[in-house]
Amino acid sequence: MNILIIHAHENPDSFCSALANTATSTFEREGHTVTISDLYKKDFNPIGGKHDFKKTSDASYYKYASEQIHAHQNNLFSDEIREEMELLIKADVLIFNFPLWWFGMPAILKGWVDRVLAYGFAYGGEYGFYKEGRFKNKKALLSITTGSPADFYSKNGAHKRTITDILKNIHQGIFNLIGFDVLPDFVAYGASRISDEDRKKILEDYASYIKKQLL
Repeated sequence: MNILIIHAHENPDSFCSALANTATSTFEREGHTVTISDLYKKDFNPIGGKHDFKKTSDASYYKYASEQIHAHQNNLFSDEIREEMELLIKADVLIFNFPLWWFGMPAILKGWVDRVLAYGFAYGGEYGFYKEGRFKNKKALLSITTGSPADFYSKNGAHKRTITDILKNIHQGIFNLIGFDVLPDFVAYGASRISDEDRKKILEDYASYIKKQLL
């Protein structure tokens, strides 16, 4: 299998980065190919705009989505965007690896979604949605770290929402929408406030999770 990890943490020594490294070593030991697209290391620009295209159409009114499908049809995406698209096309498994910020993704990862999962390329045009999506028969999952402990994420906890509720928009509005089968999330709760032993156990659990779900 080809595994693509979209990694969104600026510190290579973070526990979030350790999750990405654990996934890589676990898959590679079993003979699979792993590519990490490290967005901070790449200095990935999260802002979509005309710079996404080598050339825009001659339409009298500029609309980003319309330019995306025009670029897809005419091979006009910038090299930066095309590189990410090609990685995604090759992948059998897509992993978003990130720290949960404000109940969502860091801006750099949201920008990757906006720019790379472009209209015409990932959905729309010749491609359908959900079960008819371009990436049907492929799998996706979220591996995340949180600042809050696990008991905050329940109907009766401090956040009044489960982690599944919080991540639903990503599951359905991104992964499912373009055809991916969504695997259960792997969540490292309160990663910055636990002991080294607890962190070691989480990494072991993540390796076991990967073997159970994907290998």
